[in-house]
Amino acid sequence: MLYVHENQESLVHQSEFLEIRVNPKEKILLSNWTGWLNTEKGHTGCLKILDYVNEYKITKILNDNSKVTGHSGDTKWMNEVWIPKLREAGVKYFAWIYSYEFFTQLEIDNTVDRSTGISMRTFFLPEDARQWLQVF
Repeated sequence: MLYVHENQESLVHQSEFLEIRVNPKEKILLSNWTGWLNTEKGHTGCLKILDYVNEYKITKILNDNSKVTGHSGDTKWMNEVWIPKLREAGVKYFAWIYSYEFFTQLEIDNTVDRSTGISMRTFFLPEDARQWLQVF
């Protein structure tokens, strides 16, 4: 089934490394990360996503890392702090678009493999990730 995307997303946050859009009707949040992500940027952005998840009662996230050029990697914090908070806030589905940077892909895989309570999948193409989320 081909999904035709209607642009009903509103820009709610923009910084040098993260853009966040929400579609309240579909309860989806789209996060687009850019550049090198150190621990401070990663934590700040993740907590900003959590704020909007709570505000808009988000159940699905499309997390796009395709423009990430590398990161310091904090899978422990993500699995022990951020993902449990997303789950508690009601997130059920999480589509993660890979960076083209190999070591970032490995960190994403480590995070996905260790996460529990949220259905997570990785993708290379945004269209595939969006289609997967539309099933739910």
